[in-house]
Amino acid sequence: MTISIIYARSLNHCIGHEGGLPWDLPSEFEHFNRTTLGHSVIMGRRSYEDHRSELPGRLNIVVSTQQNYALVPRVQLASSLDQALELGLKYHKEVFVIGGTELIVKAMHSRETCTVYESIIDANCEGDTFLPEFNFDNWQSTLISKHAADQNHRFSFEIWRRTRLSQI
Repeated sequence: MTISIIYARSLNHCIGHEGGLPWDLPSEFEHFNRTTLGHSVIMGRRSYEDHRSELPGRLNIVVSTQQNYALVPRVQLASSLDQALELGLKYHKEVFVIGGTELIVKAMHSRETCTVYESIIDANCEGDTFLPEFNFDNWQSTLISKHAADQNHRFSFEIWRRTRLSQI
C-alpha cells in the first residue's frame, strides 16, 4: 500500500490558472501519465472539472461533498479523501493524489503518504491556484530528470522524487 502525491508547480508555487495549467510542457505531462498509469488517481471536484473526462488507464476517483455529483462513466465518487484512499487501495497498490490544493495539503499532512513527485517549472507564473511551500527536510530527495526549454517547452523544469525518510 503506497500513497503518493504528484503535481507540477512554478517557482512561485502556482499550480493553476483559470481551470488549467499555466504552461504547456509535453514532456512533463508524459512523466505524469507514465507515473500514474495503471494506478488509482484521486482529484477534487474542481480538478475534475478542468477536463470532465476519465484519465484513461487509471481508476479515477473524484472527491466531492455533493452526493449526486454527475461524473462521466467509470469515474468514481468519494465524499472524503479517506474514503477515496480506501477505494483506490482496494484496486491498486499505489494511489496518487493529483490535486487540487486542499487534497494535496491533506495528503502531505498524512503520515501514510510516503512519496511525492514534484515537477518544478523554472518560471514565476500568474495564476489563481497555489500550493504552500512544503518542508522536505525529513525526506530523501532524488532528482529524476531535468528538461531544458526548447521549441516544445517554453520553460525548463526539474522532476523530483521525494521519499519520506521514515519509509526508507
